Amino acid sequence: MANLLHPDEGEEEADEVPSDPGDFVFVMSAEDQMEAQLLLAACEEEGISAILQSPRSGPVGTIASPVDGFNLLVPQRDLVRARKLLEERKAALEADPDGAARAAEEEEAAGEKIS
Repeated sequence: MANLLHPDEGEEEADEVPSDPGDFVFVMSAEDQMEAQLLLAACEEEGISAILQSPRSGPVGTIASPVDGFNLLVPQRDLVRARKLLEERKAALEADPDGAARAAEEEEAAGEKIS
């Protein structure tokens, strides 16, 4: 049927359906914000949606969890791939702590250039 409001637009355009990643599940924890950001960036580089969750968030978070720590959550469908990727990346960070610091600085500098 022709579009009465916009006759010039063809009906060939399909409606975009948002992608539903499904339920997010815990994949790994990070000890500090720097490590968490690097692991989050690794997921993004591989096209894996990820959520960074701090146990300290919320009204009682600081009391319930006085130590910094972060949980990474990924869609259930990407769990196996994300776990393998993050274990490799975390091992590399632990093997070269100075390299991890440089990578964090580079990541921060790249973020500042975009802003």
